[in-house]
Amino acid sequence: MKTPALRLVLTLLAPVLGLGAPALARQGDEFGPRPAPVDQFHPQGSVEVAPAYGGRVIVHLSSMPENLNRVIENSAVTNWMLYELSERLVMQDWETWDLTPRLCTHWDTEDQLVLSDAAASRYPAAKRIGPEGKQRAVLYGAIEDAGDAWTVEARSKDNPAGGTLTVPKADATAVERGTVFTFYLKPDVKWHDGHVFDADDVYFTWSLFTNPHVECDDSRFQFEKVLAGEVLDPLTVRFFYETQYFKALETVGDMSILPRHLYDLNDPDNLQYDPETHARFTREHPAVNGQPYVFTDEDLAEYVNKNPHNTTEFIGLGPYKLREYTSQYIEVTRFADYNPAISPRVGYVDTIRWRCIPNDNSAMEALMNGELDFFARVTSEDYFGEATEKAQFTDQFYKGYYFDGTYGYTGWNTYRPHLSDPNVRKALAMAFNVEEYRQTQYKGLAYQVTGPQNYFGPGYDHSVQPLPYDPDTAEEFLIEAGWYDRDGDGIIDKDGRPFVIDFVMPNGNKASRTFGLKYQEALGRLGIKLEMREFEWATFLDKMHKRDFDCLNLAWVPPLESDPEQLWHSKWAGKDAEGNWIESSNNSGLHDPEIDAMIEAIQVELDAAKRADLLKAFHRRIYDLQPYFFMFNSPRKFAMNKKVRGFQSFKIAPGYSIRRWYYPAGTAGTRAAAK
Repeated sequence: MKTPALRLVLTLLAPVLGLGAPALARQGDEFGPRPAPVDQFHPQGSVEVAPAYGGRVIVHLSSMPENLNRVIENSAVTNWMLYELSERLVMQDWETWDLTPRLCTHWDTEDQLVLSDAAASRYPAAKRIGPEGKQRAVLYGAIEDAGDAWTVEARSKDNPAGGTLTVPKADATAVERGTVFTFYLKPDVKWHDGHVFDADDVYFTWSLFTNPHVECDDSRFQFEKVLAGEVLDPLTVRFFYETQYFKALETVGDMSILPRHLYDLNDPDNLQYDPETHARFTREHPAVNGQPYVFTDEDLAEYVNKNPHNTTEFIGLGPYKLREYTSQYIEVTRFADYNPAISPRVGYVDTIRWRCIPNDNSAMEALMNGELDFFARVTSEDYFGEATEKAQFTDQFYKGYYFDGTYGYTGWNTYRPHLSDPNVRKALAMAFNVEEYRQTQYKGLAYQVTGPQNYFGPGYDHSVQPLPYDPDTAEEFLIEAGWYDRDGDGIIDKDGRPFVIDFVMPNGNKASRTFGLKYQEALGRLGIKLEMREFEWATFLDKMHKRDFDCLNLAWVPPLESDPEQLWHSKWAGKDAEGNWIESSNNSGLHDPEIDAMIEAIQVELDAAKRADLLKAFHRRIYDLQPYFFMFNSPRKFAMNKKVRGFQSFKIAPGYSIRRWYYPAGTAGTRAAAK
């Protein structure tokens, strides 16, 4: 299985060190949803400028995505590109944080009344849903408690309950709140190839998560909570969840929808679009007794996993369509038939190019040479040094920063015997002077985090204080756990084993290397040997998935509120039935019954305030167990072409929206209208 990281995306620990200029207010101090200032770091400030359409922006990437099919490639980079290349049923508003319609006009949310097997036949409106082993008969609508009975009031289109039904409580086994979602799609929406978007595309995309051969294990766990889906008509689709789930609407609503006619061998239009593949199947599987070959789940999955539309032939629904996909960059251009009813923000620039330059120093050189318009990995040395003070920079660019929820961490492999004791892990945290490092490397501006939720989200417990820098207590913890220097070689040991830590990091990551060297010094003073090892990204991921490390240095990019299952539930911590490590986001291997119970309670709590309290209690438990050495939420420092206006920063990753950027009216090559 692969990393279950839906909406919580693995990224490198970027070297985004802090901003030391004391005259600047720390933007991260502003919590909660709010209007985002425009061009607040631009030399001309937020002076109102008339926008124009046209032009191109070049945005830096530190790594290329494997592909653009988010069903099988749940990476941060892919997700961020798809904000411009495609659309979702609903989307979290950058500034209000509300879930708002995009591909749908609206949706209805209804409750589910689960009927007993004996009672189901007495209700003509009962609907039987679910796969084998999970089947149930249900009535759905707005369910109210009427004493000895439940009332079920139909709210959605074609709800078989009709009006209002009264059901004795003896006939029901459960009430699941907010578990039925009916989406009403906007008409006249087209894919980039001109094919009409409809409910079949939505249903088909969801169905991929039920095919065990589709390479979507990193996000399958949330979609497995959906018992059934159905298409009511070309513009209406409905989903039924098994149990109430606080991320339900966001899960199905935020799917990166695929065009069925290009990905489903069973779609009647697929033969027209891909006759060669169908001809190959016909040759390899001739009809038997006049019956044509029936595609297997393996066939259907392979067609999705290896589809050319994942990369160079990508087709989406957004205001920009793919023009070129190479190993160095991805370029998109305005889609003339984008329906502004989806979003009035159709984008100002005509062309966006994401250019990959893995080395940050090389990327800074490319910026200075005019080969990039936006670079969000400016080092502290450059940000505060001469590089950004010289006329070569200031004539063309300006600099600024923003905070999002990203946090860096060093994750411990709790399956390793010398790292299995929480008190030992506490000692490893207390051995390092975090505050000194925050001042020297981040100029005091970064936040030290103490838990896994987004620092600015409702589930983060700001009352939790970081463990202090206390090497004496750290040494006591280690001695209590049996670790001290028995042979006088300067390295503490236990059961004949020296305390050596294998510190694994991605190749070329300057921030990881800088921290690793400092940590090496700190642990050395306690008699612990830290061995730093760098690997190319693919090898690094392989070692992570196989738990072939003592600790690793990375960062998470959590949404404002995330489901903790993907990182912390014990079901993702160990090995599968064949004895292979589960490739999961629980890379620390944490397995704690109390944590599991907390996660399960969080998932079914629909009241936001109560859920925030549960998440904060979960935060406290995680910090007590110390599966991570939690580090910093630090600002992302950027440099931007002064000619480009409209920059705003948001707490939702990636922290900005390219379709809001523009060149001022009068700029050469621009025009007054989108078309």
